[in-house]
Amino acid sequence: MKVERKVLIPVEGESQPCIGGHYCGVAIMQVNTAYKSKTGAGLLQQYSEEVASDAMGRHFQRTSEDNGKTWSEPTLIYEPVETNEGVLRRGESALFLDEEKDAILQFYNLSLYPESRYTGDVGKLTRIFLRISRDGGETFGEPEQIIQKGFDQENWARNVFYGRNCIAISFCAPIKTANGKILLPVQRRPLKVEPSNPYLIPYEAGCLIGEWRGDRLEWDLGELVKIDPRLSSRGLCEPTLAELCDGSILMVCRGSNDTITHMPGRKWCSISRDGGLTWSEPFAFRYDDGEPFFSPAAGSRLIRNSKNGKLYWIGNILKENPRGNRPRYPLQIAEVDEDKKAIIKETVQVIEDRRKGDSPWVQFSNFKAYEDRETHEFVLTMARIQERSEKDLTSPAYQYRIKMEDSND
Repeated sequence: MKVERKVLIPVEGESQPCIGGHYCGVAIMQVNTAYKSKTGAGLLQQYSEEVASDAMGRHFQRTSEDNGKTWSEPTLIYEPVETNEGVLRRGESALFLDEEKDAILQFYNLSLYPESRYTGDVGKLTRIFLRISRDGGETFGEPEQIIQKGFDQENWARNVFYGRNCIAISFCAPIKTANGKILLPVQRRPLKVEPSNPYLIPYEAGCLIGEWRGDRLEWDLGELVKIDPRLSSRGLCEPTLAELCDGSILMVCRGSNDTITHMPGRKWCSISRDGGLTWSEPFAFRYDDGEPFFSPAAGSRLIRNSKNGKLYWIGNILKENPRGNRPRYPLQIAEVDEDKKAIIKETVQVIEDRRKGDSPWVQFSNFKAYEDRETHEFVLTMARIQERSEKDLTSPAYQYRIKMEDSND
């Protein structure tokens, strides 16, 4: 494997000093990239600025006509809106090209921040919206709230009520199955959960299932997977999905041992044999020899290479047990054994690790990845958040081109 790193999107201006223990600086995050149509080298890219922990500022869009060699000047597509109730922010997002429809789908969370910064109330005031482009990203239709069929804008999915809880996307990479349905990986905040710490919510993971009805998508909600809080203190969240060769769906979720650090930090898996409607009991993600591995509370990604047909997992594997989210380095890639639902130990390779001069808080997470249509390399984009210090978020978006040994022309 060969990895090439470069700065893809720089940060404008210099970082300001952090004052009074608050976060400062801007990180270029959520760099979503999709091909503009089912053929050709045109790319659409959208990205945002993280201005505080779990709080996005402005969002931008740009295009490339030469497969990412050069890019247009970015245009502003959204900035937070001040309201009497708080600040309305777009948050986590995803782009997905449905090649059969030749349509680009833009998914995003829209959240009200009553205190401008992230608080527990944000998780009650979040909805998912969808915009569709049918001209390669030149224009998008009006945003539509995703609503499960049979529900409404307030009670917009099973056991989901705006103002009380939510379903949201996080670290999201939609997939389309062989039977033509779009699976949008999501996490649900349960009703009647009021932890004093907003970062200790026992999330449930699963997917919204989209089916085309004419030029619109109709949505259903599959079963949501829960886990014993003695195994993961924050439930299951940030799911990533892949359709396996036998037609089943593998879901890998973020777990956490925050506040239960005597327990191992793990990634947790579940299998669906009916397209995401129902799921197996969660089980720990392991090596193919049966040995479990340590992993922090961080998202990950399943991604298949179209050239060699192999399924890969990208995430953090640690030598020692994490403490909740930390550390989030190194970042690795490994081939998945689809029969064992495990990663092949001998294929684990490092994409990025803490470097000389990096702060101990640096993290390699919240990345996006796609396959280059021409070279079959994986292209991963990521901010090296907190590479300078604990409170300084300043980071450009870095691009990592990952050349797998048996996937190149």
